[in-house]
Amino acid sequence: MTKDIQYLKRSEIDIVKWDACIEKNKGLIYGYSWWLDHMSGHWDALVLNDYEAIMPLTWRRKYGFHYLYQPAFTASLGLFAGQEQPVDTADFLEVIPSKFKLIDIDINETHPLQKAGAVAGLTVHKRLNLLLDLERSCSVLTGLYSRLAKRSLKKAHKHNIIIVRNDTPEDIITLYRKAYKAAHPGIAAKDYHSLIACCNTAGKKDHLKTYTAHTLQGETIAFYIVLYDNNFVYSLVGGSTAEGKSMGAFYLLTDAAIQDHAGTGRIFRFEGSDVPGIAFFNRQFGAAEAFYLHLKMNRLPFPVNILKQ
Repeated sequence: MTKDIQYLKRSEIDIVKWDACIEKNKGLIYGYSWWLDHMSGHWDALVLNDYEAIMPLTWRRKYGFHYLYQPAFTASLGLFAGQEQPVDTADFLEVIPSKFKLIDIDINETHPLQKAGAVAGLTVHKRLNLLLDLERSCSVLTGLYSRLAKRSLKKAHKHNIIIVRNDTPEDIITLYRKAYKAAHPGIAAKDYHSLIACCNTAGKKDHLKTYTAHTLQGETIAFYIVLYDNNFVYSLVGGSTAEGKSMGAFYLLTDAAIQDHAGTGRIFRFEGSDVPGIAFFNRQFGAAEAFYLHLKMNRLPFPVNILKQ
């Protein structure tokens, strides 16, 4: 199979065929060309035959070395192909050009790595996501919530919190950055600017919803952005102020996002659930476990390879 996999630079990729492959095979929104163009400094790709299977290669260059990395706010990428396609992510990994001296990426759960041992130098770490099937009705989904979630929602309603659904992505991302910049020091200012541009594009394509929680006095105490396509709803960024946490405001916004998509048959991707505290919160909405993989390969020359373990 490997002889049919081509390495293409971004300028050589047929974007119409690329996006059609994502759409046809129920790929993640992060794989679309418009997302990659916004969120990745550079990206090339591996393409099987006539776009029967594709794998984006998001890359940067530092100290003269090219490396593959996971772009900010992009939960997972990896291989996108139809379920009937007999492909293994390992086959694609084996043909990544040797100029990429470090590989440090997350791949989606749809096409697991079946032949990890065949790829020399590859280390694999299993990561957790939580997914909620939204095929069911609002009442059935609410019945799956934990007792803590139900109590928190009741508390939020008692505070007469107002949910607003038309605040701009820029306003919410600004709030998020202010609230969590200390917790995420590795996210650069340009990543936030890219995310704003990406969300604006998603909004124009009808792939975005925003939620903010306000007190009766008009103070914003919680904020949330979700993406959606025909197959999934994606928890992108969200959080609360200290006052919002005490009122259970983010429970209210999460519930609103779930209820807005109830009965659609989409899957709610909570994302970020590899972090224990986030996983604890997300589990309270009845989501099921799904595992994806973090891949790392260090081909840097000595002694740089020791410094970048």
